[in-house]
Parts: sequence; structure tokens; C-alpha cells
Amino acid sequence: MNIEAAQYTPDNLMDTLIESRSFKRNKLQWIVFYGSSFATAVMFVILCSLSIWTLTLAHEINHIVTKSTAILNDVEEMMPVMRAICQHDNFTESYGHICTF
Repeated sequence: MNIEAAQYTPDNLMDTLIESRSFKRNKLQWIVFYGSSFATAVMFVILCSLSIWTLTLAHEINHIVTKSTAILNDVEEMMPVMRAICQHDNFTESYGHICTF
């Protein structure tokens, strides 16, 4: 089928398409067209919903990581104090006898 732009108008092009063998053998079922359009629209909505949900989770994870970083910074500042307290010997011996009863 040879189609030239100057020879065919949109109506004439549609008539030529309808008369072609391929179109006669495989008639377009409009229910299939509308069904696939609806399925595409539903999939687009689902993908948008998943994207929004993913962004919300990423924001929450970022918030949790920020809080945990602040906590770890505080723990890091307290490490010298913990090392001073946690000597590997019995620290009660340096205080003498405490049990008086």
C-alpha cells in the first residue's frame, strides 16, 4: 500500500485503511481498545500511588536516620565517661566496706 500525503485526505485515508485486507481480517474491536485504555489508566494510577507511598517511606526513613545519627553522636561523646566507669576491675573495692549490717 503506497500512501502519499498529498493524495490522501484524512477521510480518504480512513476509507483506504478500512478497505485494506489487514483491516478486514483483523477488525478493530472497540471494546478491546477501550478496555486496554482503561487498564492503562488504572496502571498509571497504581504506579502514581506506589510512587507516593515510596516517597513517604523514604521521608520517614530519612527522619529515623537523622534521629539515630543524633543519638549516636551523643553516645560517642559519652564514650570516654563509659571507659572511665567501666574499668575491668571491681570498682567497689576502692570504696571500702559499705555493707554495715
